[in-house]
Amino acid sequence: MEAITYSLHNDAADSERYYLDVSVFTDEVLKQGESLRELIGAFQAYVEENHVEAMRSNEEYLFELLTLGTLWRVYCDDAHDMPGMPAKILIGLADLRKQGGSIKQAADFFKGIIATAFISPVDRQWYPRPTLDHLDKLLQWMAATGEFPQELKRLNAWRDFWCCKPDEACSGIGQSIAFAGWFETASTTTLGKYTPNVEKFLKESQSSHRWKEDVIFSGRRRVEYHLNMVGAEIMNRAFRDSFLNAKRKAVVLPACMRFHPKPVCKAVSNGLSCECTGCTPQCRVNQLTKMGKKLGFEVFLVPHESSVFSGDAGKQLIGEGAGIVGIACVSNLVAGGWKAKALGMPPQCVLLDKCG
Repeated sequence: MEAITYSLHNDAADSERYYLDVSVFTDEVLKQGESLRELIGAFQAYVEENHVEAMRSNEEYLFELLTLGTLWRVYCDDAHDMPGMPAKILIGLADLRKQGGSIKQAADFFKGIIATAFISPVDRQWYPRPTLDHLDKLLQWMAATGEFPQELKRLNAWRDFWCCKPDEACSGIGQSIAFAGWFETASTTTLGKYTPNVEKFLKESQSSHRWKEDVIFSGRRRVEYHLNMVGAEIMNRAFRDSFLNAKRKAVVLPACMRFHPKPVCKAVSNGLSCECTGCTPQCRVNQLTKMGKKLGFEVFLVPHESSVFSGDAGKQLIGEGAGIVGIACVSNLVAGGWKAKALGMPPQCVLLDKCG
């Protein structure tokens, strides 16, 4: 089956080569990021002085700067032109979607129409000046899409930091943009072989998502795939020790891993997740469930990662303090890992070999 957007196999029998490549490239990213050490140190001092959060690793903060620079290069021109009223409506719809059920369905309907009409990205290769005003517009655009809640949470902290040092804001934002420019070129050379069909999908298939609630999510650019690949590697390194020290372990699987779709799949829903009944030997969910019983970890099949990492739902289902292996496609994985860590469940990220 041809990969829709990405494939970790790249014509190989498995994904072993990918994990070697992404590890080596992540080392290169971290080395290149040494030029931002002074900026990260100043931010860490701000975090400590103002009790913003528990201190995290240099690598995590570097990834946040890389995220800022990448999103700036991809979306800041669109954010610059976004009308104010549609943005306010979309931010309100994003809050309504959290209620689920028929309210979410109605919110999704209107989100698809307004997002397509007013905030869908247009490639122009034009970047606004790195100012606090333009950063505010980018953050507002991200909030309006409803697709970047975890990124927004972290980048808002950087915005607050630069608001305390306005004379240094342009330089700091500019550094992150330059870093992201290097990253896009280098990642295309190193990881581009694993994302061969992203441009084809965007050109030939993404238009079918117009007027739908996922019009922004489905339009992720190739560099965003590479960003999340490196982000997953950095996250795995940062959280590995706490994951290993967790007394309980769990594996969270997406519904697309089932061998059969509903209603042929006999998994039984218990609200937030489904329990595998072992109906099909070839099913990966069945195989992992049996492996879990043998090796002592639990398996949770979830229809969508937001259902298990929303509010206290994950704590209730899996249990706070459990180390989890989250399996998802590239575009979902890092945000899911951040959510899990915030809920007290140290994650390790495993990418699906292919989208879907």
